[in-house]
Amino acid sequence: MRAIDVLKLYMESEEYRIEVDSIDPDSLLELVEVPLEAQVIINNGIRRRLVFLAFLKIVYDCDPEFVRDYLNLQHSLEEIHKKYGVYTELEYVALHCMHAVRDEDASHALKKLKTFILSRKSNAHGL
Repeated sequence: MRAIDVLKLYMESEEYRIEVDSIDPDSLLELVEVPLEAQVIINNGIRRRLVFLAFLKIVYDCDPEFVRDYLNLQHSLEEIHKKYGVYTELEYVALHCMHAVRDEDASHALKKLKTFILSRKSNAHGL
């Protein structure tokens, strides 16, 4: 499903979360403005993944390859973590795309998330 159609479905449903079977990663280019709270569950019948559409768009603008891998539900979160060092699009934004976050509250929360991620990595090495 194209990202613009997912956003339209989200806006029309007036629910805090919608479910779709897939999102075409490259269609994220079409999005201009996405509400931060737009949550989408991607469900391919085998695996489900919750994504925040706005942050997914931010990551796509920074690293389209991550988004392609992340939206490919054939990849487990462990595989994503091995390749990119993060489990979610929010973690990716916190580590690599903070410059693109314009919302002050979101930026503050992501800075805390970044601190947590870095401490998680340090603890894994016994530091």
